[in-house]
Parts: sequence; C-alpha cells; structure tokens
Amino acid sequence: MTDFQPTASHMEDLNAYCDELSAALKDGLISEERWYEMRRDATAELYLSRDDPRGQSGHDGDAARWRYTRVLMILEALHKDGTFIDLGCANGHLIECLHNWVQGTGMDVKFYGLDFSDKIIKFARKRLPAFRKRLLVGNAVTWEPDKKFDYVHAHEISYAPEHREQEFLEHLLKNYLNPGGRLIIGPWAVYRDGREFEERLSSWGYEPTGYLLKTHGDDTGLTRKMIWFDKP
Repeated sequence: MTDFQPTASHMEDLNAYCDELSAALKDGLISEERWYEMRRDATAELYLSRDDPRGQSGHDGDAARWRYTRVLMILEALHKDGTFIDLGCANGHLIECLHNWVQGTGMDVKFYGLDFSDKIIKFARKRLPAFRKRLLVGNAVTWEPDKKFDYVHAHEISYAPEHREQEFLEHLLKNYLNPGGRLIIGPWAVYRDGREFEERLSSWGYEPTGYLLKTHGDDTGLTRKMIWFDKP
C-alpha cells in the first residue's frame, strides 16, 4: 500500500485511503491492529495539516455549513442535563461549539472528547485548556470509560472494521451509556430514500428511537440524516 498523502481535497483523500485499508484488511494484507494504526496516523497527519478548526475536525466547509450540517443537528438531540462524550473528537471543535450553544438553552451539559490519536488530543488540549481534563486518548472500539455518559456521539460506526461494527454498537450501548442515556450517530449525507444503514441495524435487531432529517443545503439531492437510540 502507498502512504497517505494529504492534499487540498482533504476528506475525499482520507476516505479513499481508509477504503484501501479496509480492503487490505479484508484480504488479509494487514492486521486489524495495523488497520487502526494506519487510520490513526493518516487522520492525525491530515487534520493537523489544516489551519482552521473545522478542517482539524474533518470538515471541509465554512463556519456556516459546519453549524448547519453538524452542530445544530446534534443540538436537536439534546433534551436534558447530563454528560456528553464525542467519540473521534479530533481537535475538540464540536464539543467547543456545543458547549457555547448550550449556554443559551438552560440545560447543564458537561462535554468530553475521546480520540485515538495522542497527537491530536495533545493539540486539542492546547487549543482548549478549559477542557483539558475532559479530552481523553483511547480507541473508542475497545475503550471502556470509568463512568458512563448520558449522551454518546459517534459520527459513524465505521471507526470499527466492518466485521466488528455490530460489536462496536453494542459496546457503546452497554458500556458507555447510563440508563436513560442517548446514543447519537451521525449526521451523514444520504439520498432521501436511502436506508442501507438502518436495514443493517434492523438485521442486528436494533431500531433507532429517533431520526432527524435536513436538506443537504445544496443541489446534490442529498439529505443530512442523524439517528439515535435511547437506553431504557
């Protein structure tokens, strides 16, 4: 395999590289441990090469698009006081924005972040000294928190290899969430009638508690989708 080389196209390059890694893992060309290491190193190289907080969080758009497609959607899923952890938090920009927006809602939510790159977390702690003790290093797929959370956010479940995605989902529900807690997945872009992910969840015996759909905000015909699961 070739080494990852970040360019201006940003996430498209990283996504393509991660697809190569997944194919290599499936074909037995790399180990699962190496799969995590190479994804971690490529992500850190790309994110830390950017000079804006959104790029350092894996987002290509401007501040308005970041708010529309990410921050404001996740805020819709926050319905009570509690603790919130963002898995794959990168430079902490998402929890920084959520913290600022929540101040005007009357809710009391304490935000945490977890990332599998110690380089990224070291950078995030310098950016956000007020969050320093709540920015943690760990592989979300195997990490077990000392205490559970009321909200857990994962942008995707492909932080795990495909054959471990169901196991990862179950790990989040069992070991991360307090009773009455909410697991939030997304948002991601999909054609409005696309239900491939939900069909996979259903085949595992899981049905989301809630959905949020928004237009993608352009002429691509895509929709922004987010789902969540409420733990009894």
